[in-house]
Amino acid sequence: MNLDRTLKASNVRHEHPIYKQIAEGLSTIGHLAFVKIYNGRIMASNVLSDNGKKEPIVNVGENGIVGIELLVDESSKVVQFYALTSSEKGCGEIMVKSVVNTVPDDWTLAVVMDWSGGFWEVMTKKYPRLVVF
Repeated sequence: MNLDRTLKASNVRHEHPIYKQIAEGLSTIGHLAFVKIYNGRIMASNVLSDNGKKEPIVNVGENGIVGIELLVDESSKVVQFYALTSSEKGCGEIMVKSVVNTVPDDWTLAVVMDWSGGFWEVMTKKYPRLVVF
């Protein structure tokens, strides 16, 4: 894991190994300068907040932002794509591929709300493990 680019929220004490696996995968993506592990979620982005909390910015549709927010439910073994945005063509799929490749096969990869206009439909054809509700 690239420790220079990976942060952990102060209230995270003992995270499930899935967080480290996903964070390691996301930290290899050049466009994602920062990855942060929280309780129940992971965020990664090319920009950090300037509010002193060092939070990756994942404002969907904002110019200049490449980012992802994942919700993680360890007890149900579900990783949910909560937010995904990319001002760089092709980065959305790179982030999806990274998550698909790092999450164990016995976990579910879910998209609960699809407002993408076709992106997730394409992703489910390329990565059949993805479930869109």
